[in-house]
Amino acid sequence: MNASIGRIVYLAGFAVALGTGTGHSQDFFREFGPSRSSAGFGPVMPSPYAYEEASPSGLRSLTPMNESEEIDKYNFAVGPVRFSLAAGLGAEFNDNITLSENNRESDIILRPFIGLDAAWRISELNTLRFSLGASYAKYLNHSEFDSEGILLSPTSELALTFQIGPVKLTVRDRLSYQEDAYDVPQLSNVAVYRRWENQIGAQADWQINQYVDISAGYDHYNLWPKDDEFSSEERSIDTIFIKPGFQIIPPVKVGLNASYSFINFETGERQDADSIMVGPFVEWQISDFTNLYLEAGYQQLQYDGASTFDDAFFSELDEEERALFRDEEDSNSYYVKFEINNRPTENFRHRVSGSKTAEIGFGSNFYDLYHVEYSAEWKLFPKTQLAPTVFWEYYESSGLVSEEATRFGAALALRHDLTNSITLGLDYRFLIKDSNIEGSDYYQNLAFLSVYYKF
Repeated sequence: MNASIGRIVYLAGFAVALGTGTGHSQDFFREFGPSRSSAGFGPVMPSPYAYEEASPSGLRSLTPMNESEEIDKYNFAVGPVRFSLAAGLGAEFNDNITLSENNRESDIILRPFIGLDAAWRISELNTLRFSLGASYAKYLNHSEFDSEGILLSPTSELALTFQIGPVKLTVRDRLSYQEDAYDVPQLSNVAVYRRWENQIGAQADWQINQYVDISAGYDHYNLWPKDDEFSSEERSIDTIFIKPGFQIIPPVKVGLNASYSFINFETGERQDADSIMVGPFVEWQISDFTNLYLEAGYQQLQYDGASTFDDAFFSELDEEERALFRDEEDSNSYYVKFEINNRPTENFRHRVSGSKTAEIGFGSNFYDLYHVEYSAEWKLFPKTQLAPTVFWEYYESSGLVSEEATRFGAALALRHDLTNSITLGLDYRFLIKDSNIEGSDYYQNLAFLSVYYKF
């Protein structure tokens, strides 16, 4: 019997690793929508450091872009449409491309990249924006992991903002194609997790008076895995949300954030689910240099029945062993999100953020995720900036075969503007995972050298 249990634990590690059975996949509820920070790190590609894009709460920037900076962002125009075009090439050394504990493989990966931003100010109140980041990964020694198409950054977006009376409406669509596996905490022993993601929705912002405002909207999210071993992760999520706020004094705004999501899985191996998140928030402009966002409340993630994860991967197990992978747990708990931004000088700004949420699981109904992160941007010299990031997270998955794991990561990005058009980059990233599932631990070192040209 002990041998059988040992075999099950070993197989459970592979179940988690292969994803038979997410949550950004991808930490959906942590970020309310597909996570843009990739569990602490953005996509490694030749580009300028995007500190603002990593904000998990949407907190107002301490240094909002003014109109002249907005114009300078674009480098050419076609009629009324302004464009910004850039291209880059990076060489990555990765000492553990498969996130493995025992079968570590290293490689050098070439990553060309092109980025396009466009804005059409139709009128003073109506603006159409488009952004696209496209790249490719070429492995020099493991060509089986080469990109199976053009990689599209999760920051790619088409958005139209327009005004109807006192209400500002934004309609947007975000489409991405990604293959990196590191941003899914539960994945081990995997080099690539190929998936399409799309988020389309609309949001209305109404400033009722100088004290009261309200935001409301709808989002439809799709995850389409490309490989058969991840087919049970295919799903759609429909979310409606409302967020009224009240400015009690000039620096302090309070309110309520409430959302309902319906989760529909495309295969019969997983049960559909409903999610409710509701809780108060406070946004505090502590000073001209510091602001804070805090939100906490109740989160429910309730499934229609037991998920069996009964696919070809488990065909070798007998009925008793296969029953261990049934999961009929629901989540009824609290959630927390916080973010503190501080800019003590013109040349340095940093952020501490964190969250606790229940996320859709890999090989389980859900996992409870605790995540804390620190990031900064430091302009060492007029043309040189340094950007460190550190994160720690802990998660525990539902089900009889439960995984408990911690991950720690640290990254350092160095950017130097050689000219007004050419930027050189040097990145280093370290990841380590400690899991109770045999064979699911790993550590990874990654170094990345890049050149970026803005036309």
